[in-house]
Amino acid sequence: WLFPYSAMSMGAILLYFLLLSDLSVVSNRVSAFALVCVRVASEVVLFLFALCLIVAAFACAISSLEQDNPDFAGIDKSAQQLFRVTFSMINGAHYDKLMDSPALMVAITVYVITTSIFLMNLLIAQMNCAYASSYKDML
Repeated sequence: WLFPYSAMSMGAILLYFLLLSDLSVVSNRVSAFALVCVRVASEVVLFLFALCLIVAAFACAISSLEQDNPDFAGIDKSAQQLFRVTFSMINGAHYDKLMDSPALMVAITVYVITTSIFLMNLLIAQMNCAYASSYKDML
């Protein structure tokens, strides 16, 4: 019965450090940084939402594809593998297995181009605009 106590203490420590962030008003530089971080965090949440939608779309599409790769057998496994591809958690042996099914390789390639190039550039542009808006409000 130590687990509930440890979970509650973890929550208390997180709340303590959240309250500690109120000390950022002491310094103007730290306060400005905290303000920018809060404004940019919403853009990161939008990016993660868009990433989840694209993963769901490609996972459904790949699971409907006729292929015999066990890593992509079903929507849940396909989504897990796509998240792993997004965060570069797949080694070369997994990519060698993808070469057995050309249609699967094309789908994964389109997914990587969509997420790595389009979504990352969109995230950079969103963060740049959010920072510029925050900077203009500070002046």
